[in-house]
Amino acid sequence: MLASCAWFSLLLAASPVAPVALVPSPDEAWRIELYARALAPGEPVRVLVRSDGGVTDLTLTFLSRPVALAADPDARRLTGWTAVPLDAPSGPGALEVGWTIAGQPHRHSATVKIEARDFPEQRLKVESRYVAPPPDVTRRIEEERRLLEALWARRERPTTAPRPFVRPVPGPPTGTFGARRIFNGEPRAPHPGLDLRASVGTPVHAAGAGRVALAQDLYWTGGTVVLEHGEGLFTVYAHLSSVGVQEGDVVPAGAPLGRSGATGRVTGPHLHWGAKIGDVPVDPRALLDLRLFP
Repeated sequence: MLASCAWFSLLLAASPVAPVALVPSPDEAWRIELYARALAPGEPVRVLVRSDGGVTDLTLTFLSRPVALAADPDARRLTGWTAVPLDAPSGPGALEVGWTIAGQPHRHSATVKIEARDFPEQRLKVESRYVAPPPDVTRRIEEERRLLEALWARRERPTTAPRPFVRPVPGPPTGTFGARRIFNGEPRAPHPGLDLRASVGTPVHAAGAGRVALAQDLYWTGGTVVLEHGEGLFTVYAHLSSVGVQEGDVVPAGAPLGRSGATGRVTGPHLHWGAKIGDVPVDPRALLDLRLFP
């Protein structure tokens, strides 16, 4: 546990909705509460800012990344999502705040403790076509990469109040989030989601309420649906055999999105379920945890 200092204290999650970190302001104009399973690599973090009402232009940066904040129905409270990147080192991390009171700008910095987390290594032997795409699809892959980069940069307001998510399919995990994958002896990026057992045709449901930001066939992930949940939070459903929604649809948690399959570059049927906060992949299982939803 990080030792207390003048304006920062770290709280243990003694109850399902206790913050893992609390940062009060020097003048008591606001306080920032962080909710997460842990402040560790690959973990999403729910941010709640409580204000006395006189604060304006409040900005927040967590681990050098800006946090998109939105007002909820209570005008004295702001909420947002942030994340601990997979490559974040353990030890002290910075949280920086800017705000204005009565026309006067202020800034404040605090320190949070990032825990260490180890991810497994997976060595896989697969056909070369799953690792090295043919030259004639290079342009398609680049266009899809730019499409997704623009998508992760979007920041929309939530369609509903945030609440715990639900599983998209009942099958157990068959792959590990964050695993360091080595295909045919060549290192690849860590696995950015969770593979769930699902035979071809299994109904896939929205893990949380949101807007369909993408519903397309992509080279690497096949039939793919991306839901935008607001404040930079997205969930991804990939390798679908059929897609049952259109871009722009607003869906509740549990709504059918399509059916699982083995499309894209996969060796067998399953559902790839991912979650991202901006362009940072996070463990989607954390979104099922009550501790993220005070």
